[in-house]
Amino acid sequence: MKFAIVKGKKVEATPEVKGVCSNCESELIAKCGRVKVWHWAHKGSRSCDPWWESETKWHRAWKSCFPEEWQEVSDIDSVTGEKHIADVKTPFGLVIEFQHSPIKPEEQASREEFYKKMIWVVDGARAQTDQYYFEHGLKKLDQGSPLYQIKWEGPSRLLHNWSESKPRVFIDFGGLIFWRLIDFDRSKSIGTVKAVAKKRFENHINKKSREFYSRYVRK
Repeated sequence: MKFAIVKGKKVEATPEVKGVCSNCESELIAKCGRVKVWHWAHKGSRSCDPWWESETKWHRAWKSCFPEEWQEVSDIDSVTGEKHIADVKTPFGLVIEFQHSPIKPEEQASREEFYKKMIWVVDGARAQTDQYYFEHGLKKLDQGSPLYQIKWEGPSRLLHNWSESKPRVFIDFGGLIFWRLIDFDRSKSIGTVKAVAKKRFENHINKKSREFYSRYVRK
């Protein structure tokens, strides 16, 4: 986790500092080594949120695009009492989940049902060859349009795995743009993607404009 609660405030991991989890209120330990990004961890190997994944520099870079008070927000189902930590949750209720590691379809569906108004941002650079196959299969549909046809010919199932997601999915290979997955035919391995400027995406959300619901969230 990036933040713990220390004296009532959200604080990043710092050597020899103790904090508590905002989700379960148990003690957190600051992990400040030389290899992994500095983070907070629960004692032992347990975590209060089974959906939580180990953070990378990629996670941190994305989270830092948004205000601290929007980052790592505990979300609770008022009926069942189920609680999870959203990577980013805006004041208007939009959740953004940054996914680096592979995710089982069952968990993906559960998270989408729990958060409802959400966006996935997927780390496309996790596997070394995925960016090559993605760029190799791109074909521009119309001059001046941000839409591209994508023909996937590699062994990876990156687009297959995310093709049935109900919320919008953005694939991030690094750089100044990322790619919104619009549709993908699994049987033919052909789909449509849209180039989106990351800064434009960030600005729409950070300006707290309700316009991003029509732009980025499927109804």
